[in-house]
Amino acid sequence: MMSAWQRIFSYAFRPFFLLAGLYSVVAILIWILTWRGVLILDWQRPALNWHGHDMMMGLMAAAIAGFLLTAVANWTSRPPVSGLALAALVAAWLVGRMAMLSAPLSAAADAVFWLLLCLLMGRELLAARNKRNYKVLALLIVITCTDLLFHAAELRWLPHIDLRQVLWVQLWLVVLMINVIGGRVIPAFTGNWLRRRLAPGEVLSEEHTPAAFGLVDQLAIALLVLFVISIVIEAPAKLAAPLGLACVFMQGWRLLRWKFWLTFSDALVWMLHLSYAWLVAGIGLWVLALLEILPVSAAVHALTIGAIASMIISVAARAALGHTGRPLHSHPLLTAAIILLSLAAVSRIMAAATGAAPWLDVSAAFWILGFGCFMTRYAPILWGKSA
Repeated sequence: MMSAWQRIFSYAFRPFFLLAGLYSVVAILIWILTWRGVLILDWQRPALNWHGHDMMMGLMAAAIAGFLLTAVANWTSRPPVSGLALAALVAAWLVGRMAMLSAPLSAAADAVFWLLLCLLMGRELLAARNKRNYKVLALLIVITCTDLLFHAAELRWLPHIDLRQVLWVQLWLVVLMINVIGGRVIPAFTGNWLRRRLAPGEVLSEEHTPAAFGLVDQLAIALLVLFVISIVIEAPAKLAAPLGLACVFMQGWRLLRWKFWLTFSDALVWMLHLSYAWLVAGIGLWVLALLEILPVSAAVHALTIGAIASMIISVAARAALGHTGRPLHSHPLLTAAIILLSLAAVSRIMAAATGAAPWLDVSAAFWILGFGCFMTRYAPILWGKSA
């Protein structure tokens, strides 16, 4: 029989989704208390740098590691990354989080996590010659390079690098990862759920089947890549804005082809579609920012809170159930969590649009309550024994 520690390090989704849930609450509490002046930390860097970095490369990093190292076992038919290798990666993540609360030089230890994650993912994919997912590894390597770039810029080794641009690149790389991987799993999970609801011998009709990956998906991803490039190189709004509008149209069309309206009876399925809808909304808000109609922070938080954080909860909940042998059934606390996160995103957009500080507190409260609901329901499952 496995001990509790052997169990927690038996699969990447267990420690990393637990850490993502815990850190989501801790990091926002630190940020809101620091922003309000209640908590004063002498960490020799602007608090905004820490907040921007650690919500992307801290919280999101744990979620990415939990998902990828769990999924790669299915992709390659190899044993899951576990034991000492997984424990070392978790330790690197924890050291990175503590280091980010100290001086910039020690914070460079944060990059060790990304380098180790690339090595583990590369080992699994190359050993199985799983060429289909080499692009995921390539994205991971690019994200790692941006983390190294962030630390180099913060240490003023590269004084001409704009830290905000680096953070935006990291954000869009995660959005691209959701586009690539989410474009597979959302229609697949939706189709599987619809088929489980059929009577014996009944076949899922074409009008009730999520569309398979095709030309629409390819165009949607290609336009997103072009839009991201236009943002990174700071192309003129007259070029970037039309690209963004085309991107919104194609991404919205892509979402419609997955037939989200058939899933409203099960939060475990529709929340995936809602997360992706926030991604489309975030791109649209970024276009409005390019046209100087809204601040860009409205778009940033639509993507980070609405799309990415919601996707974390959606994927983590499914993994917690499926990989511990439990039925894929939703729960009221999960429904509450995803609704509260959407309210957090709306509140944060309102804060950006109006400049009214109380909306920040409201957004933080919704965020903490949302992840609190998630952890109340799923922490015992992630830590506990399989069914």
